[in-house]
Amino acid sequence: MTGRERIMRAVRGEPTDRVPFSLWYHFHLDPPAGAGLARAELDFAARYRPDLLKVMHDIPYEMPSDLPSIETPDDWPRLPVLDGAGGHFGQQLEAVRMILDGRAEDYPVVVTVFGVGATAEKISNRRVFEHLHQGAERVEEGLEALTRSICAYVHALVELGVDGIYLAVVGAAADTMAADSHRTYFAGREQRVLDAASEASLNVVHHHGVGIYPENVLPLRGYAIYSWSDRLAGNPSIKEMRLRTQACLMCGVNELTFGTASPDEILAEARDAMQQSGGRRFILAPGCAVPTPPACREDQLRSFERAVTLQEGTC
Repeated sequence: MTGRERIMRAVRGEPTDRVPFSLWYHFHLDPPAGAGLARAELDFAARYRPDLLKVMHDIPYEMPSDLPSIETPDDWPRLPVLDGAGGHFGQQLEAVRMILDGRAEDYPVVVTVFGVGATAEKISNRRVFEHLHQGAERVEEGLEALTRSICAYVHALVELGVDGIYLAVVGAAADTMAADSHRTYFAGREQRVLDAASEASLNVVHHHGVGIYPENVLPLRGYAIYSWSDRLAGNPSIKEMRLRTQACLMCGVNELTFGTASPDEILAEARDAMQQSGGRRFILAPGCAVPTPPACREDQLRSFERAVTLQEGTC
């Protein structure tokens, strides 16, 4: 089977020749987008052969020249609506275009999109929740500009022909804000981002954080794959999440211990994850990005392919 065939069959809950897998890390390039990113992603895909290529997004959200970051609630209304196709978004789109054109094998490509909560956290130095308490009306003006800008970018990605977006949802977890606050200010806006990607067939929701609120994110519409850090204390296990959703699950390996774990320890986690999942509607992956080499080694990175190959023919 090709990577595309494995992933699509896994999403539909159909048998596969083996469990599909994916993995990713930040490349820390300078510049962080454009041709350099395209080469890095294509080389990564050829070297580690993930069934699903998750394209990283390391170029920052483009801020006005006189507003490098959000410092006070009064700064939020100053955010403009971006067209989604120029500037930093445009540089990322160019990388994605080259990746789609340069694939040597048939695997789906999903592109990281930082959701409204994640972007708001980044541009405010993680003070958006504090600012909402100080002046929610002003902050919401800025959140609306962010939402419209991110949706415009997502429309551009879909027009390019990506298989889906990898929507990073930040805020729906106890380590960031209360569940009701996330529902009030962010859940509806994240839905708008998914709606902008509705013509893509393979959207992923990545539920970031510790002490996640599945009840806030699982009801979102328009995604095929649900990703989270199942190995972190305070988060649901694969078995627990399977009882809550029939979405294809993507997780299984602890990204925080990956750099210090032996290949056999990673293999043991992978085997446990595949056993918990029953091998259906499941993609083996880290809970989030693994460390960038040399903080992790070649034999560790190859543990994913080794794990699923050992299980080949059992799904």
